[in-house]
Amino acid sequence: MNFNFNINNFLKYIVLFIIVTFSTFFIPNCSIMNRHAVYIGLIASTTFVLLDKYYPSIVINNGEK
Repeated sequence: MNFNFNINNFLKYIVLFIIVTFSTFFIPNCSIMNRHAVYIGLIASTTFVLLDKYYPSIVINNGEK
């Protein structure tokens, strides 16, 4: 199996997970259990990973100048 590991993408996903988890835990008025905040962070980061993997940014060149 060809496993391509990109450390920049991994750091991007970890940072997103941490930001979403902490913001979910600290921002709402009602208290959310730590486990639920982690679940929301995992869902957000997994969704971002899938979108980044299967719908990457595409740059189109319209000729050379």
